[in-house]
Amino acid sequence: MIAKPIQVTILSAAGDVLGELTAKPSNALWRARKEAPKLFMTEGTRECERYGEGWALRLREGERPPGAVR
Repeated sequence: MIAKPIQVTILSAAGDVLGELTAKPSNALWRARKEAPKLFMTEGTRECERYGEGWALRLREGERPPGAVR
């Protein structure tokens, strides 16, 4: 099963908004299992966190945003 793309807000370690991107979660059944979506990163998968009505990926200190962030 292939996960549908979701809109994700990219946050700095301090919580500042850096941009948004559309990504496919690595855990395709995250909605059915009532889990947070996970995204592929350089060092493995990372869990997203709730942010307003959607999801956000909070970067760790010194970490660069994945892909092309708008």
